[in-house]
Amino acid sequence: MLARILLGVLGTALFVTPSGISQQASPRTFRFVSEWKVPPQNAAAYSADLDKTVRPTLESLLQEGAVLAYGLYVTTVNEDEGITNGFWFEIPSFVAMEKVQDKLAKLMPSTIVNSAIRHHDYLFRVILRNSRSARGSNGYFYVNSTLLQPGKRDQWREWWHKYQKPMYDQFLAEGLITSYELDSGEIHTMDPNWIYLAYVIPTAEALDKINNEFRIRVEKRSTEENQAINSALEVLVVAGSHRDYLARTTNYATK
Repeated sequence: MLARILLGVLGTALFVTPSGISQQASPRTFRFVSEWKVPPQNAAAYSADLDKTVRPTLESLLQEGAVLAYGLYVTTVNEDEGITNGFWFEIPSFVAMEKVQDKLAKLMPSTIVNSAIRHHDYLFRVILRNSRSARGSNGYFYVNSTLLQPGKRDQWREWWHKYQKPMYDQFLAEGLITSYELDSGEIHTMDPNWIYLAYVIPTAEALDKINNEFRIRVEKRSTEENQAINSALEVLVVAGSHRDYLARTTNYATK
């Protein structure tokens, strides 16, 4: 999944703003993602099992500081070979990751968990992350993924910071999202030129407002300006590689 998820992207620093957004220069962190494909009729029960077993463990580790953020989700827009369920957690170090995995390994397996057809883990390096302290349920998890042309990562980040980042900072300040981040593969089980933008949206109403803001921004620009922005991006990415992923976050929390 996350190898197909992102829509904005991030950079290398966090900041502090008057709105209370957590934003100071941060150490390098990581996002660990576990995803499963289960029979469609089992997806809801699988989600309930993760909420019963995995969520309390991640919440406890969040309170200890070993975990910086976590979320559990169920795919909203399904694909034939796509995943159905997953969870993520963000950690400050490999020591913390080991602690989380040791705790999760002690959870008792269940019949519904064992019904998974496929399982895949990802470890991402967080390039840029902005967030506010938040927790909730029944939100949305949006991931946009784009394959960059070799050697074009720095130029792409310049493009993204100029044309996309201000929008996500605005969404965060207005409470339309609770976090956004740019990730790349830390353990390259994917092409190392993939870049991912992931963000959490608290409500469907907020998702509608975000989509509307993007539409208005494009409409306000001249045709020539839109063409110039798109042309600048086209030389940086692999044509046709862009993918989106949308899921419901059954539970999420960020310190």
